Amino acid sequence: MAPQMSRTDDGSPTPLPAELDRALRRATDQTVSALTSLRKAVLQHVVTERERGATLPQIQLDLREIIARAQRDGDGHHNGDGHHNGDGHHNGDGHHDGDGSRDGAHGENETLAAQVIKWTDGFYKRSD
Repeated sequence: MAPQMSRTDDGSPTPLPAELDRALRRATDQTVSALTSLRKAVLQHVVTERERGATLPQIQLDLREIIARAQRDGDGHHNGDGHHNGDGHHNGDGHHDGDGSRDGAHGENETLAAQVIKWTDGFYKRSD
């Protein structure tokens, strides 16, 4: 069972320290802003590609490739030619080496990719 927040004498949860409260608010605001921006960009991409005659599967494949590239690029530092700069994150055979901390981020990336594809489907159908 997960640890519970401490409680005050009257049984209500102890308030968050001010610094933690500010950090959580800032992170939440940034996340909402980033998701809103991403959603608008996906909508624009779907509309533009559909107007050019692309089918929904073609648009989704294109977005999956864009997402995969963004995930690869976000996984470490690149020197412009697609190779890593020896930051210890890749072992040269395309596999990630490390302590497993990337696993959580990978799951979050998969969740985000799935959401983008859902948006794509809705945006494409909405344009009918």
